[in-house]
Amino acid sequence: MRTKVIIAVVLFSTLSISCKNEKSVDQLPVVEEKVAESKVNVTVDMVVPVDDSFQLFYTEDNTLNFSEEKCVRVNVQGKEKSQKIVFELPDDVAFTYMRFDVGENKQQKEMKIDNFTIKYYDRKFEAKGNLFFQYFSPNNQLKLDLQKSTFVVEEKETHDPIFYPLEPLGVELNKLIK
Repeated sequence: MRTKVIIAVVLFSTLSISCKNEKSVDQLPVVEEKVAESKVNVTVDMVVPVDDSFQLFYTEDNTLNFSEEKCVRVNVQGKEKSQKIVFELPDDVAFTYMRFDVGENKQQKEMKIDNFTIKYYDRKFEAKGNLFFQYFSPNNQLKLDLQKSTFVVEEKETHDPIFYPLEPLGVELNKLIK
């Protein structure tokens, strides 16, 4: 009997000492995995009231021949306040033109562009507010309000609202990649 008591005391002492400095799971720090940020991206700060999907097409051959092979799609959650919509492009891209397709949702409401930024490694191009419209031209499905930097999609037989690049955008892109 005495050996059982001694073994119990030793076991209890060992457990007490070994567990003394351990923290509960709730006290452990949370380590979040960081995703490597692309060296090349386009960010549009804008108000998109209804869930939608946007596309950014780009070319690398000085033409306006856009294709699905050189396209980045981003799903956007509808919000009444401005949000960042980020298009991550391949690091080796040498873009010459871009086209911005602003939605597939036919129920979309008035949208507003607050800022447009292109980051290319350590270089950056930015167009705030309605300066965006100096670099992009809307197709016939978009009705602009330049004063407010807003636009709405007008109902047409086909739904494909697009901002096409203007020559000044090509000039700015050329400056970035050189």
